Amino acid sequence: MATVLETLVAKAVAIRDESCAKVDPPLPELPDPLPLNVTGIPALLLTKEECEITETEPIELVEKMAKGELTAVTVVKSYLRRAALAQKVLNCLTELLWDRAVARATLIDEYFQKTGKTLGPFHGLPISSKEHFSVKDRYVNASFVAWAEKKVDKDAHVIEVMESLGAVLFARSTQPQTIMHVETETVLYGTSYNPYNRNLSCGGSTGGEGALLGFNATPLGMGTDIGGSARWPAASNGRYGMRPTAGRVPMGGLIGPTPGAESISGAIGPLAQSRRAMEYFMKYVIGSKPWITEPGLLAVPWREQALTPGKLKIGVLWSDGVVNPLPPVKRALQVVVDALKKGVPGWDIEVIPWEPKMHDYAWELTSQLYYTDGGEKVLELLASVGEEPLPLTKWILTENPYVRKQDIHSLWELHSKRDAYRAMYAEYWNESGKDDGHPADIILCPAAPGVACLHGTAKYWAYTSHWNFLDYPGAVFPVTTVDQELDVPEKDYTPMNYQDKFFYDIYSPEKFVDGPVNLQLVARRFNDDVLLQAMKIVENALGRDS
Repeated sequence: MATVLETLVAKAVAIRDESCAKVDPPLPELPDPLPLNVTGIPALLLTKEECEITETEPIELVEKMAKGELTAVTVVKSYLRRAALAQKVLNCLTELLWDRAVARATLIDEYFQKTGKTLGPFHGLPISSKEHFSVKDRYVNASFVAWAEKKVDKDAHVIEVMESLGAVLFARSTQPQTIMHVETETVLYGTSYNPYNRNLSCGGSTGGEGALLGFNATPLGMGTDIGGSARWPAASNGRYGMRPTAGRVPMGGLIGPTPGAESISGAIGPLAQSRRAMEYFMKYVIGSKPWITEPGLLAVPWREQALTPGKLKIGVLWSDGVVNPLPPVKRALQVVVDALKKGVPGWDIEVIPWEPKMHDYAWELTSQLYYTDGGEKVLELLASVGEEPLPLTKWILTENPYVRKQDIHSLWELHSKRDAYRAMYAEYWNESGKDDGHPADIILCPAAPGVACLHGTAKYWAYTSHWNFLDYPGAVFPVTTVDQELDVPEKDYTPMNYQDKFFYDIYSPEKFVDGPVNLQLVARRFNDDVLLQAMKIVENALGRDS
């Protein structure tokens, strides 16, 4: 007789499989054996039109629908089929929303045919989301087996906003157990994989979205980020992802185990095929004034021109002083710095060094503030149906030397230390402008010590979580891929500590074949618009029309 846990897991898997079975026409059989790099599979199994549509830049796709060159139904069905294919090779979906998506796309087409007008800036654009975003009349388990039968009756606020702007929700994707790994593995669904190399992780905790992006199976996804959960997956799959300042994008309708825990604030952010799509998301979501119905949000408008015209100062953080970046990341940093020094027409770009300031101490505080109940709520939820903590759950929770249950006085003390560190860092940033009155606009830094990690090895988040701790917006962008000749390990390297040694010891380029290499840009709190406008200039320096 099946246990409660086995019954609940089987139900969740059945819902996913039944939703993917609705794909029409059915997908052809996969090649056997599958290659490690599966990014070429769509060209073999999808139609030429489906490939062309799903490989078109998102805003260009909206423009084509706005001109009547494509219908919303044609576009959404193309993405539904590609996402179903992604599930077959990457195990990245929790549910495909075929009926809902096709019905909504049909209404959008009817409106366009009747009025000749678009429904909004995202007219007909398919969008996907991490599973723990509420979707009306659907189950939302947040990767806990105990919640496999938890159903909600309302869409998450950000989904409501995006659909009011013309988007079409079509897929829901995997996230890790507890939603607190930067990889994606659950008892419910198993492991999700990286399309460029299935021996590598797709990142986490918005890992299913990352895999969909890398497979070109979504134009724009939505994820959460409290320690790197939007940026790691985007970076692992060679795409774009952003963690905005907390309180800018609506958070209502997220399901998680610790509502009200705000010592480190999470944020919803976009994962996308282009920088422009991320900027559209931020501009129009904020432009919808979501604070009117979600009063915890900040009424801070988006600025079309946030940078000082003609001037850009970039600090470069080559290492956080705890874990040095591995050869592909070091090379990517040099590539971008060299490009910036060559200049961009119309911009005076100054590149300055940026030294780390007690990043190890910041991680100590951060990891204490993640679980101020000592992890009690999460562990109880797992234990309620006999769900065993996975290795990376143990690593961040029960094996973490900093996690303990706080009383009110120790919590106040931690908050005071957090705020003192934030004040110190703000002053440090101000000092970058002491000579010319122009502090750094952004920081260029790694998104992680290396590229997409080997499964089970993502045990250092601080290149991303540091900015969550400060509540600074950060975004990642692609630079290159692992080069088997250029990215060899440094000979006679002496690690700084056990964490640095861990990453150095597991690295060799042949383990990371085809791995995308992304970097990260960071701006000051509320300077989300500065961040994305500066990214455009950085991409221009790299020869891209962003």
